[in-house]
Amino acid sequence: MTKFIALFYTLLIMLLIAVVSYSVQKSEENFTPPKYTIGVVLKAMDSEHWLSVRSGMTEAAQLHNMQLIVITAENETAFVEQNKIIDDLLANDIDALIVSPTNINHTKEFVDAAQIKNIPVFSIDEEIDGIIYIGSNNYLVGEMAAAFIEKNLPEGSEVSVISGSANQNAHIQRTAGFVDYIEKNSLLEIGTTMTAETQYRQAMNQAEKLFKERPNTRGIFVTSAIMTLGVIEATEKNVKQVTIVGVDTQNDAIMAVKNGSIDALISQDGHESGKLAIEVVAAYLNNQPTEKYNFIANELITADNAEQFLLQEDF
Repeated sequence: MTKFIALFYTLLIMLLIAVVSYSVQKSEENFTPPKYTIGVVLKAMDSEHWLSVRSGMTEAAQLHNMQLIVITAENETAFVEQNKIIDDLLANDIDALIVSPTNINHTKEFVDAAQIKNIPVFSIDEEIDGIIYIGSNNYLVGEMAAAFIEKNLPEGSEVSVISGSANQNAHIQRTAGFVDYIEKNSLLEIGTTMTAETQYRQAMNQAEKLFKERPNTRGIFVTSAIMTLGVIEATEKNVKQVTIVGVDTQNDAIMAVKNGSIDALISQDGHESGKLAIEVVAAYLNNQPTEKYNFIANELITADNAEQFLLQEDF
């Protein structure tokens, strides 16, 4: 079975390379071969965020004459499948690898394999030790969420965190930033931190559990947009007056901010992340200076400015 999976992904990658190359040649009379081929392995492709990341990458790759091979695992928990995809990509002729790992505890093997082949690795959205990073400053995201909640709740109010996977650095850092800020800079009280996979229903179930166990909860920080939507459903069911702050820039969550179901979001522009990732890779491959940390801008989205963050993009 393992051999079959390996063969499947190898053939899939070869097919993607052939299709991309053929389509470019058919659409360009004066075809110029791509300067670089970049392997891209994202967490998933089942949300607006990741579609936007891919869109930003595609746009920037055209400007830099790059060919992208974009593949994702089935979902954000499938790290075995993701690592197999990476192994197969590294066995092909790529000039660099961009990856957003689904599990930060299982990255050393593919990082070491890439280094042996002299293929540079770049991480997007998830930090990997020793690897150039592109994405949000996730600790700052948590601090921003805490500052908003602190300004909107009376002293002594109890606040909690519902975080995504404990195997993903982004959620860990967002939680740490939030908790540290509340403990050091406010008179609010941390109730609890709860983890769930980055899914709507799991977050809803965790919120319902939170309301039962800690009925005095007055504020919740949720570390992704899709999870925040699950939390507000649980909040509405329990008729709770709770200040809720989430993360990400996707239209359904922004609309929930506009109608008052979510109090605020901390923006995370996937298109900007994807575009910046390609620009950093292009600079590196062309022997130009690159930074270890390449942060996108994160902004506070409330009902007052939500309209301007609505995406108009055709994915």
